[in-house]
Amino acid sequence: MAESTSNDHRSPSGYEEDFVEEVEEDFQCPICHLPLKEPVQTRCGHRYCKECLDEYIGRQQSKKESLTCPADRQNLDPDRDIFPDKATERRILSMAIRCPSDGCEWTGELRNKKIHLESCPFQQVLCANKNCHEKVQRRHLTQHENNVCPWRILQCTYCTEPHPDCMMQDHIRQCSKFPVTCPNSCGRSILKDMVSNHTKGDCPLTIISCPYAGMGCTAKIQRQEMEHHLESATRIHLDLVCIKLNNTEDKLNETEDELNNTKDKLKKTEDKSNNTEALLNETRLELKNAVKLLKLSSVKHTNLFLWRIDSFSEILKEAKNGGKEELGSDAFYTKSEAESFGYKLRVEFQPNGHGDGKNTHLSVFIVVMKGEYDAVLRWPFNKKVKITLIDQQDDPDHRKNFTREIVRREIPNFARPKKEQNVAWGFHCFISHLELHSRRYIVDDTLFLQIEIS
Repeated sequence: MAESTSNDHRSPSGYEEDFVEEVEEDFQCPICHLPLKEPVQTRCGHRYCKECLDEYIGRQQSKKESLTCPADRQNLDPDRDIFPDKATERRILSMAIRCPSDGCEWTGELRNKKIHLESCPFQQVLCANKNCHEKVQRRHLTQHENNVCPWRILQCTYCTEPHPDCMMQDHIRQCSKFPVTCPNSCGRSILKDMVSNHTKGDCPLTIISCPYAGMGCTAKIQRQEMEHHLESATRIHLDLVCIKLNNTEDKLNETEDELNNTKDKLKKTEDKSNNTEALLNETRLELKNAVKLLKLSSVKHTNLFLWRIDSFSEILKEAKNGGKEELGSDAFYTKSEAESFGYKLRVEFQPNGHGDGKNTHLSVFIVVMKGEYDAVLRWPFNKKVKITLIDQQDDPDHRKNFTREIVRREIPNFARPKKEQNVAWGFHCFISHLELHSRRYIVDDTLFLQIEIS
């Protein structure tokens, strides 16, 4: 290619190939002075590399200048005055070039350059080994990657772990399987991770204590000399064993005396423990009776039980959303003028209704419970039960309470309870939700149910 085609301001879009023939000026970009790449032509007849002209237009637009042709400064409309020049592009792509790789003698059309470079043995390519950034000619790549590259992976001769060639010596200095000589200089070669086992268990030059150290022998000698020591010091070791045996016997006698004393103390403690347990059982019984009396005294004895139910809207909302469906009152005992004892009862209500009253009514039930006086009462429970929803009008004369009655029924619900309580009995449709809001039955989100026994 002629020297005139080079320029310090060449665009990355321009060709920098070694053309066999000189490129005519008409096929050179006026901006980068290189053969046209993806050539475009302006309305005024000038040709440019597409990317060169795009960059030129971008600079003008960034400066908010009028868009003009770089050659003759005529105004340009990028959408209407610039066209791809396919004929010129085909002419340039058909020009003959030489391979840019040093040593390669290939020549061919520019359009075939990419195909050639994909297999060119003289092209510089990057080594595929991790961390290696060296480029070599493709024909030398296999030799470099497998035999020369400092980052090629090798296996350690001793432990077979993979490491890069340039780091192998550092690994070997720390390799646990690398053979080293015994630190005691016994002459043996041992794997590095087995040195401790060798010196502690095998090395004949390791200094060890006499097996009779626990008996009082203080000798410390090399392992290889231990057998001779045991043979020569047999009498000394026997005396040490006798002394140790006598001392042990004395301590055993002392321990036996202490054990007997401990047994006597344990016997006395056991007797005290039995007495304490008897007192504890007696106290538990008294406490149980006291709790029973306390519970009994805390339950009301009345024939006119009033139940206040607060936060009714929240209770109803929870029931509608599938939460707690029923609410129970405290238990109470009935009574009469002649008797202070009676039946144990409680009230249940379901704000969102039950059975036929589901989602439309308030359901109210009476429950007969197992009580303290059931054995002396008449069964079944045959008292009349009047359930009243109280109208909370300020003027008592204008109140219209809502009342339903339960009369005696020969059914299991009112028989003497065999479990903690019988099945509830009452009204699935006690009062509708619509009627509930027709008067002042609910005031400050509170309603009152009154249970009268007669």
